[in-house]
Amino acid sequence: MIRGERHASRSAANRRQRAENKLWRIRAMLNMLDDPQRRYPVVHVTGTSGKGSTAAAVAAILTAAGYRVGLRTSPYLQVATEKLQIGHSLIDACSFASTVSGVLDLAAHLFPPEKTELPISYAEVWSVLGYWWFAERRVDIAVVEVGAGGRFDATNVIDPIVSVITSIGLDHLVTLGPTIVDVAWHKAGIIKPGSTVVVGKLPAKALAVIAEEAESAAAELIHARDPGESLPDLTQEPLGFRQDNAKVATVVAEVLGRHGFKIAHAAIAAGIGSTRLPGRLELMPGTVKPAIWVDGAHNEDKIRAVTREAIGLSNGGPLPVIVFGMLRSKDPSSILSPLGIAASSVIVTEPSVHGKAPRPAEALAREVSASGFAGAIHVEREPDKAVRCAEAIARREGTPLLVTGSMYLAGQVRRRWFKDEDIVLQRTPWPTVSEFPR
Repeated sequence: MIRGERHASRSAANRRQRAENKLWRIRAMLNMLDDPQRRYPVVHVTGTSGKGSTAAAVAAILTAAGYRVGLRTSPYLQVATEKLQIGHSLIDACSFASTVSGVLDLAAHLFPPEKTELPISYAEVWSVLGYWWFAERRVDIAVVEVGAGGRFDATNVIDPIVSVITSIGLDHLVTLGPTIVDVAWHKAGIIKPGSTVVVGKLPAKALAVIAEEAESAAAELIHARDPGESLPDLTQEPLGFRQDNAKVATVVAEVLGRHGFKIAHAAIAAGIGSTRLPGRLELMPGTVKPAIWVDGAHNEDKIRAVTREAIGLSNGGPLPVIVFGMLRSKDPSSILSPLGIAASSVIVTEPSVHGKAPRPAEALAREVSASGFAGAIHVEREPDKAVRCAEAIARREGTPLLVTGSMYLAGQVRRRWFKDEDIVLQRTPWPTVSEFPR
């Protein structure tokens, strides 16, 4: 039995103890597997925003340079196999099923339910699963994205050659907060003795925490905002936040060059140019008049970034129609202001995911209205119906359509264009389809 992480303990001390117990169990399982996580170098990536895109960019650069690269991202949008890939191919269904079974058997042997207070958790299984599969497939290097935080994250059982902190903002405050200093302390936990740390643009208070951790670990601290002159020109990147992520990934590539990885400028350019992740300001195929964009932004930093780009998508015309939904656990107060200035009208809906309650659409609509948004607000609890309602409005007004507010909402809406079974069978988040849906 796998226990889901549905509710955080109210006590910070209890949360920390449980996290430390999980890390101990993960290390015990990996030790029984002859420590697969030590058989290849690792780049470890965390950040409030941009960590997935940066991890994907680093992996793409290394792949373009000719290396066999494992990539572990979190979370997935539609199917679990999206979280693990080598090169351009997701883990195949048979390997996924057999490796999960192996991890569960090992957990049952080491921590029998009748002798264990807490059953093995989802995060513990995923950590062991990823590191084991990469070793079995003999990767040259792995790029591992943190789930949340860093210090007590289930992935944090490695000694990376490069640690990456893309950004630090206020998110996951129940477990990481309440202040920016607290969040930074958690992120700093992926810095290991003698390693190199690459950081993106960080608030001053957060940077101070990271710098102190790096100094105590005798780790080199490199700022991606000050790349060397030898790095390629990134000014042609069309989207601002992608440019920031590309800059961090480029500096990581430079650092890896010091560790013996041969990465030409052409590989960096090719990797950055080919990088994409599903549900990150993604244009749905075949959509015109209106163009439909999907982005899983779910915190203030991400919403501000995606809405800045969304305004640009209108090319000076009417602002986009936005379909918006959130989980109940998220606080919308800091999100609604930037959302409101980027929308002509808002259709509020409810993402659906097992074990996580959505924020009720009616309540969220009232909160959108209370934030001062002056446009029309519609309520449609079912996401697919919400998108179709928004399409009709956007078509009438001659404006694009943006779906945002939750990774789970992005995944649900995306299924209209990319079927789960096709993703699994074709081993790509962008499977070939015979025709686009209407």
